[in-house]
Amino acid sequence: MKSQFPIGLHINKLSRIISRKVDAAVLNVIDDNITVSQAYVIDFITDNKDKDIFQKDLELEFDLKRSSVSLMLNNMEKHDLIKRVPVAGDARLKKLVLTEKAVEISRKISSAIDSVEGKLLENMEQDEINSLLNMLGKIRSNIE
Repeated sequence: MKSQFPIGLHINKLSRIISRKVDAAVLNVIDDNITVSQAYVIDFITDNKDKDIFQKDLELEFDLKRSSVSLMLNNMEKHDLIKRVPVAGDARLKKLVLTEKAVEISRKISSAIDSVEGKLLENMEQDEINSLLNMLGKIRSNIE
């Protein structure tokens, strides 16, 4: 039975619009040597700075194959964005650490993303935001 209110369709369209806006904002603040995917990796590592991040974490977070992540990390290392640092107790395991260059870029990326997030919430009251988050949580629970 077809729904009267195609909520999934609206959410899908909105998701694509938001994704394009965030990508454009991020592209605007990074230089030509960095891809949007690399920018999101930098942002992910920054957001999780309280714990060690490994290649496997990126594979899971971004749903990418090991070879794709490995290639990306090699390029990021080549452009002085990350360092792979051995972990005490297991020399095979290398945590990913941002360089100073990447930390500076991270500030710009965060600012660009925050700008888009601010636009999303423009003209909304806090109770409306809370209700929206509550409803989105319910929709997510229903679909998972």
